[in-house]
Formats: sequence, structure tokens, C-alpha cells
Amino acid sequence: MRNLESLIHARLEGVISPDDLARLEAILREDWQARRLYLELADLHARLLHEPGVGAGHLAAAARSSSRSTRRWRAAFFATAGVAAAVVLALLPALWSRPGGGDEGGGETISAGVAVLSQTIAADFAGAERRSGDTLAPGTIHLAEGLAQIEFYSGATVVIEGVAELEIISPWEARCHRGRVRVQVPPAAKGFLLHAPGLKLEDLGTEFALNVDVSGRRSEVHVFDGEVIAHREGGGSQSLTGGMSIGPEGEVAADPAAFLSVTELDALAAERGARRLEVWRSWSQAARRDERLIAYYDFQHQAEFGRDRFVANVAGAQIRSRTGGAVGASWTAGRWPGKAALEFKRPGDRLRMNLDGTYQAITFACWVKVDSVDKKYNSLFLTDGYENGEPHWQIYEDGSLMFSIVYRPAEISGKAGNHNQMYFSRPVLTAESLGRWHHLAVSYDGTSGEVVQYFDGAVVGYEVSPLHRPGRSIHFGPCEIGNWGLPTQFHEFPVRNLNGGIDEFAIYGAALGGDEIRAMFEAGRVE
Repeated sequence: MRNLESLIHARLEGVISPDDLARLEAILREDWQARRLYLELADLHARLLHEPGVGAGHLAAAARSSSRSTRRWRAAFFATAGVAAAVVLALLPALWSRPGGGDEGGGETISAGVAVLSQTIAADFAGAERRSGDTLAPGTIHLAEGLAQIEFYSGATVVIEGVAELEIISPWEARCHRGRVRVQVPPAAKGFLLHAPGLKLEDLGTEFALNVDVSGRRSEVHVFDGEVIAHREGGGSQSLTGGMSIGPEGEVAADPAAFLSVTELDALAAERGARRLEVWRSWSQAARRDERLIAYYDFQHQAEFGRDRFVANVAGAQIRSRTGGAVGASWTAGRWPGKAALEFKRPGDRLRMNLDGTYQAITFACWVKVDSVDKKYNSLFLTDGYENGEPHWQIYEDGSLMFSIVYRPAEISGKAGNHNQMYFSRPVLTAESLGRWHHLAVSYDGTSGEVVQYFDGAVVGYEVSPLHRPGRSIHFGPCEIGNWGLPTQFHEFPVRNLNGGIDEFAIYGAALGGDEIRAMFEAGRVE
């Protein structure tokens, strides 16, 4: 293969002669192993040129994952790899390894965060898009209404009540410009600083609260437990211990009931979760009567089965032959308290099904919590093997959603030729997305060839493959959620188990519209 490698490298470097190019094209047309080698070297060449530190499974930080960077990479790939042979170009989508580290390169994604937005209740951040689990960099949080809990990397926890304005300075320091905050500081975070108009509060391992009036000029401090040193702007300091309070009018009794505690916020969050669960249950009871459903798994324990390894198909007539069987995967908490989910962690974890029938269009929709994208392909739904008309749905290594379906002509033997229709969304799962519940969906219309992919109710991919031909049927047979039951022989990437949890999965025999997907997301959203 050394001579072939020399030809490929010459082509990738742009120094190949016309005679050698013709020779290379002839080899690629005749030898599938040569085509694989070409794609591997082209992929590596593009990575080294444009992303020297990219490693598989490293997701981008949210702000650095963009369709623009994806387009730049694709353009660079084609400029580098060129057109060596038509059959190789047809295979290129399978090896697009879109970068996960942004334009600057580097092996690991670096976070500038110093705190986490750990909980919100009816919070309006003055138009900014924030949700529970967001990593927070230094900057000012404007809370127009509602409640928010921020956990600093030092260990300090701050509960904010809107209207409030809190400037995050570092893991050990913040400034309240206005509003009401309550602070819990464990021993490990001793020394945490909270600035206020005219004061700098040094916490010595305690719980206290601060109220800054709307003008931003008057502060009131309440210490509930432990000790706080209040350093005055003009000089001097005062030790405040549990039960003490100071304000514009001097010392008064501390009032714990006047400020929301972490425990009270947790109780409010639990009440909201219970309400959201009831909203989803009501929607789910109606949705399962949809005649277009092939199978619907709500991942709730079914007492009539008597075995927790069974996952009931609750669609319509509840066809028992489409019941799922959990293998390895463990039951865990779902989106809300009282909602169950299956957790997939090990290479053997999966949910087995056998789905009968033939269809002209399909839709997959699920709620998934991805803990890590640690493989090139991460299974959502895969059939055993990969025969004609069998759909596959996965998460690609860069955090994009990947749908594929294959139709090989009858005269083609084995796996020769490219007949694999592959569709990628833009990258949607970033380092910030891990550990959160997200709604994923994809629809495929076998007549029009349209594939539409969705993330949290929004369209993130639309494509029609040039390989599409109308009138070809879709079917499943033995299949599974969260893994690949029977990889094709000698496949380079046979291990595809999901690392995360799933607590709802619906399969329709029709291409659902965007409004339906959005309604599904709204009914099941966590907050």
C-alpha cells in the first residue's frame, strides 16, 4: 500500500501529476480498501491542517459551535481533498468529522465559567436566554422577575429574588448592585466576598442575606448563622454573628423569614416538577391514541408485567409483540420526580424491540439526557445490521444528529458501492448540553425524500439526498434503542452504546410536521 499512500498524499498536497491522478482514480474505482484508505488519509489531512488538536468525542463549548465553522471546515476539506473519484466523493459524508473545538484548535474545550445556574423558578433574565444548568462566566446577571439559584465553584450558594442585579466576579467574589440575595457558605468556601453599596461582606462560613434597595445606594445585611465581617467603604469593619443585622438605621434583629432559603427554593422546584409531570401525563394519555404511532414507550413501570425488564408499548391497542426488553440498562429518575427513565452506560446496555410492518414515512421523537458523547457514533435507534429500508438514528461525535437509511440495488452484491443516504443536522449537543434533558426528533418522508431534524422543538436540519428515489418502503424488524444489536461484519465502529438516559421514545409511521414536534416539546419540557 506504500505506493498507493504516496499517490494519495500527492493528491492531498496538490502535487500529483495528471498521469498519477488517472492511475489513482482507477485504483479507487476498483478497490474498496483503497477507497477507505483515501478517506481516512483525507480526513486526517484536513484535521491536521485546520484542527491539529481535535480529538473524537470532544464537544464544542456552546458559543463556539456554529454552522459557519462547519461550512468553513467543509470548504477546507474539499479544497484539500479535491475530486479524486466520483465514488469517493459519494462516500465523503460518512467521514465528515466536523470539528468540536472551534477555529482555534486545541485538544480540550476550555470553560471560562466560575459558577453554575443550578435552579430557576419563573425566572426572566431581562430577555437573556438562560436555563438551569448553564455555566456562568464573570458578568452581570439581570433578573427581571422570578427566582434563581447560583452555585459558585468555590462552594458558595446564592439565591436571588427578582428584581435583582448580581455581578459575578470570580468563584470567590460577587457584587450585588440591587435586589435581595441569600448566601450559604460551607467551610470549604470560607472567605467568599459579597460587595454591596458601601460594604464588603467577608463570609467566615455562614448563612446571611443582603437587601440592596432599587436605587442601589442603601444596603441591609442579615446574618442567620456563623459570622460575617462587614468592611465599610470609609474604613473600619464590624463582626456580625447569627441573629444580628445592620442597615441604614443601625442594628436590628435578623429576619430569616424575609428571604427565601435554599430549602424553600427546592420545595418550590419540587412543586413545579409535580405540575409539569401532570401536564405531560395528560398530554401523553391523548398522544398515545394517535393512529399513526407504531410504538410509544413512556418508560413508566407497568405493574401488569411483573418484571422491570419489560418496557411497555403503550401506543393505541398496546400491541404486546412490540414490547421492549431492557438489557443491562438500569432504571433511574427521569425528567421530574415520579418519572422513570432507563440509563445506558455500559457497552451491553440497550432496549430491545421487534417492530413489524412496512411504511412510507416515519418519525422518531425522544427525550434524552446525554452524559457524554464519547464515541464516533452514539446510538439513539438502530436496527440489527443495516439492510435495505432500515433507518438508523444516532448522535455523531461532534454533537450533530445523524439519520441514515440504505437502499442497495438488487444486482449489487454485498456492501459494494455507495447507497447510504446520510443526513446531518448542525451540531446541537455541546459541552453545556451534557446532563440535561433535551427533546430530539427526526422525520423522513419516503415520497419526497425530505429529512427534517429537530432539537428542543426547533428545526436544526433539512435535506433531501441526491440518492433518494421515491416509492421505496421503510421497515425495522429486530432493533434497539441506545445500542447496536448486530453490527455489520467487520465494521470499524461496532460499539455505539449511548452514554445517558432516555425517558420517552415515540415512533410514528408518518412524517410529523414542525407544529406537532413543537407541541410535543412544549408538553414535555422540564421547566
